[in-house]
Amino acid sequence: MSEPDRVDLTTAWMQIVTLLTVVADRPSTRGGVDPDLHSVALGAQIVAARALALLPAEVDGDLEDVVIDVGPSATVGDLVRAASDAARRHPTEAFPAGAAAVIADLDDLVAEVEAVS
Repeated sequence: MSEPDRVDLTTAWMQIVTLLTVVADRPSTRGGVDPDLHSVALGAQIVAARALALLPAEVDGDLEDVVIDVGPSATVGDLVRAASDAARRHPTEAFPAGAAAVIADLDDLVAEVEAVS
């Protein structure tokens, strides 16, 4: 795999982590806590942690610089679906070992969001 491809994959994985982190933080910053959103937020935090563990250690600090293309009015569902879309831009096997399990968990999170929407 060429270096630009690796960078693109790393950037995509970092976007997934960032989007899920925003989801995890969202309910606690929106006043009253909806139990369904709290459940989704907890799931997002778990999936984000598993995804973060697959990133090379040297990019961990770069997460603060990740740009995500979602508006301020994006819902939790929008953010979870954006993370799923970012995961689908590349073949699962192109991501680090263990990514398939994280993506499967992300798919479960999308299903949970759709069930509570």
